Amino acid sequence: MEYIMLIVLVLGAFLVFQKYIARGFAGRWKAVGESLGQGRIYDPRRTTECIFDFQYTSLWYDKACFEGSGCDCLSVRANTTTCEDCIVGCAAPECQ
Repeated sequence: MEYIMLIVLVLGAFLVFQKYIARGFAGRWKAVGESLGQGRIYDPRRTTECIFDFQYTSLWYDKACFEGSGCDCLSVRANTTTCEDCIVGCAAPECQ
């Protein structure tokens, strides 16, 4: 009888605190997911129009400016200096 009461109390505690337990797991999953992209995987104000450069400058820059200026950072002919100059040139205040 004592073991049954103990099991009922433990299960009751899990039932009462199930929301807090689920939120704890969800928060941990979110923290782990954001650590993969240094917290920059999704930002509702900047993700669609701005891009984060983690390779050269660690700056947010305007995607349309970068694509429209003909910057070449992905081909074999690209070098670090030209990529940094393009990214710094397209760094917009609304992306910061």
